[in-house]
Amino acid sequence: MQESTAKRSAHNDDAVEALNSLVAGTTLAEVNGNGVSTGLKDNTNTGKEVHWGGENQQPVSDDETQKPELGDQTVEDLIEALSAKKTKKKRKSSKKGLSAPSGFEEYYVDVPVTPEQFEEEKSIYDASITFSERIETAIQRYVARRKFDSVRKDLFDKYMSFGGIDSGPKMFGGGLDSQTLEESTAADIAKLTATNYVGNEQVDPRSKDYVVDFDGVLKGFLSSRLPQVFDLVEEQQIKGHIAVIRNFLNYLLHHEVCPEYKDQINAARDTCNLGEKQLWSITQACRILPGHFNQACSVLFGGYHQRQYIGDQEWVQSLDVDKGMSIEQARKIFLAGLAAQGDDEVFRKYNKHVSKNKAHALEKVETGLEVIEIEYADEEIRKYYAAADNPAKGLSPLGTMKVKTWKNTDDAPEDLTEEEEQELADGNNSQGQIYTLWIEDNVLSKLFVGMKLEAKIYKLSFGIWFLDLVTGAFCSFFDVLPNEKMIGWREHKYLPRREVQKRPDLVLTTHPEDEGADEPRALPQDAEDYEQGEDIVVRE
Repeated sequence: MQESTAKRSAHNDDAVEALNSLVAGTTLAEVNGNGVSTGLKDNTNTGKEVHWGGENQQPVSDDETQKPELGDQTVEDLIEALSAKKTKKKRKSSKKGLSAPSGFEEYYVDVPVTPEQFEEEKSIYDASITFSERIETAIQRYVARRKFDSVRKDLFDKYMSFGGIDSGPKMFGGGLDSQTLEESTAADIAKLTATNYVGNEQVDPRSKDYVVDFDGVLKGFLSSRLPQVFDLVEEQQIKGHIAVIRNFLNYLLHHEVCPEYKDQINAARDTCNLGEKQLWSITQACRILPGHFNQACSVLFGGYHQRQYIGDQEWVQSLDVDKGMSIEQARKIFLAGLAAQGDDEVFRKYNKHVSKNKAHALEKVETGLEVIEIEYADEEIRKYYAAADNPAKGLSPLGTMKVKTWKNTDDAPEDLTEEEEQELADGNNSQGQIYTLWIEDNVLSKLFVGMKLEAKIYKLSFGIWFLDLVTGAFCSFFDVLPNEKMIGWREHKYLPRREVQKRPDLVLTTHPEDEGADEPRALPQDAEDYEQGEDIVVRE
């Protein structure tokens, strides 16, 4: 194959490098993707054809040598062999197990139990075995049969801890030596390496501090714990988190782990369905509360949104951010809402205060609220907002919402007496103060009866209340359990006298149950406020 003098001359250096690389075992494509010619013009302008030959593959003239041979192979043979080597297929890495189901697919169900498995589970889940042993075994077998990713495992462990199940390696359990592995079955090894187990305090049958309540624990976890530690920004995130818990509850029912609590588990599954809907509604509602009308009132009457308008600033024009509400826009929205929902008494008071320039906020209340009634705009109000001459045309019609006061038990002091705790519970069950708030229909569609809010509301001088700011929103089944405070807690121990004598920071006291005991219990020296014999504990 012949090439032009200019082109061959340009590739001369590449050709030398290519051949040396080929002899060293490098493929042609790795050196020059355009290929290398075997016949090149001499760069010395002699006009003679040059070939590769001689020692160290130096170029020699056409009349001095013939095409060299490398052993029994010519250069062309070597090029062909090395090019074939390039096309050799690489061994694919094994993907065994990657396509196996994780157990968390939307329509995944456990396979039917075989007769052998039934007999095995009948023995390990027998009613004569304590609930704590059965649930521990079930949790460990469940974890072994599911493929957890990091998010699912984190959520499952937190749910377990919230429900009184310890998560993490057992202390002082020791490792697994080769003899133990040889003598143990797969089920035994799974149990020895399990990271979820029932603590000693929960196992004690004499303990009255723990009760089995699948639904109560789940309500507390979904309403108070889950929103604090996991992202609930997208609907799929919420469904994915709750699907893990539902999957576990289904496993308990399928394998008949604790049939005496079947009704509780079914109630907990219903709570999963309700939690999915309410948590997603809360996420959407928090993005648009308090609504345009209440924001307008806040701008006009000294609320949170006053003086937050930045739409007239040049630097913000190209940014996709909330620019607030101008006073002109707020006035139009407020007057339209007043005309839509106000009655004769409201108009009379409003005109009176406006004429004297005395319209203002009379009262501010920061409180918890519970939604007790939602009423969407009627046909007349919808027509009014759709009218061409309405300055608020294009906004959602204004409906109403009734709320009552509610106290967040999570904000209560920790040292309440039993009587004070009961009084707090009775206060939330009572009717409480009722307020009527005007809110757009598109916002009301994201709210639901029973929804809990932490909010700031204002009363205006002409009689209406408006929602200024929402700082928290919770499910209808919101509950705060002491479970979270008990995570990682261990039983305290009293120190014997011989230890107290070694500790200058401790003093002796006598517990009422220790009358006549040789070793009274010990208290810190700063416990002078406690009477002798009072039940105060010290960590060992």
